[in-house]
Amino acid sequence: MKNKQLRDATIFTALSILYPVYLFTTRNPESIATVSILLALLFPIVGVIYGLNVKEAKFKWSIVIINLIVLTIFTNYALVILF
Repeated sequence: MKNKQLRDATIFTALSILYPVYLFTTRNPESIATVSILLALLFPIVGVIYGLNVKEAKFKWSIVIINLIVLTIFTNYALVILF
């Protein structure tokens, strides 16, 4: 990818999907640290910020929507684990 903003947004989108999937599928809910849960929720937020910096409109809004969907799904999991 030639566009640095698009590359960064794509990397954080992939990271925002892969890290929580790894975290919530490979560990028991009781053994997950609060810092790991907060980190899993931070990646989609950073992905949204990087997604908003992309200049191409179709990539911008698709990356933002993907990150928001990931954020809502894993926020639900995090709230179930924490409370």
